Amino acid sequence: MSRFAIRDDDTSFFTRPEDLDFVYGRYWGTVPISLAVVPFSVSTHRGRSHSAVHAPDQQVPLGENAALVDYLKEKIALGQVEIMLHGYSHEYKQINGKWVGEFGWKPQSQLMREVVEGKSYLERLLNVRIRVFVPPSNTIGASGIRAIRAAGLNLSGIMGRGGDRPFSVDYPAAWLKRWVWRLRRGVPYPYPLRYGGHVELCAHALTPRVRHEQLLKALNGYARWQAPYVLATHYWEFRDDASMHATLAGLIHRAGELNLTFASVSQCIGDADEIR
Repeated sequence: MSRFAIRDDDTSFFTRPEDLDFVYGRYWGTVPISLAVVPFSVSTHRGRSHSAVHAPDQQVPLGENAALVDYLKEKIALGQVEIMLHGYSHEYKQINGKWVGEFGWKPQSQLMREVVEGKSYLERLLNVRIRVFVPPSNTIGASGIRAIRAAGLNLSGIMGRGGDRPFSVDYPAAWLKRWVWRLRRGVPYPYPLRYGGHVELCAHALTPRVRHEQLLKALNGYARWQAPYVLATHYWEFRDDASMHATLAGLIHRAGELNLTFASVSQCIGDADEIR
């Protein structure tokens, strides 16, 4: 079955319900939205502050935004929202002049502890089961993979050229699948990829810099291959670029024309017997 999912990153204490409605209001009840949620977000990302009252490194629990929690619970109860784990605090550090996401600089012992804590906190707060991890800045290495495996999570993302995943007996076969497909077809491996005890599935970024035609071409290809298509975006980017609304609407319309099933990211990752 070919599915279409929307992954939206960065929901946190600093998100307002109207921010999400601004992008997805017209789609509630038609397309489920998989929200990658930060459980204890800091207010400053890449040097830019989202709050005048919180210190840059102050971790603010999602639960302190009661209006957002009530809103998410309502959407979850209606089957309109899936909750995924998006790091722990989403804190960046500057390393060699570049901003690096938390899963690129935190030690493994801290990641192991924080993934479990963040997952448990959101599950209790929102009364959900979390199945998928989305790394901040789409950056994750072997230490982070060990942490999400220990927490029983799968990954919205895909392995790199090598060295960024723990070695396992099935890693070489997975690596070959991923890169042979890429070399032959010029796009990431489109199916859920299981190895080492977790599953990975690539996502396609909708940003102000990505051309609509590029995303549409990939969508058409994934439909032909009967592969799940995950569109990854950020609700806050829609505030500054109105063209993103038209791109999103066009992709959703095309997915309908292709008879794709609108689904959550975890449904796209699927059960073990669906994985190729």
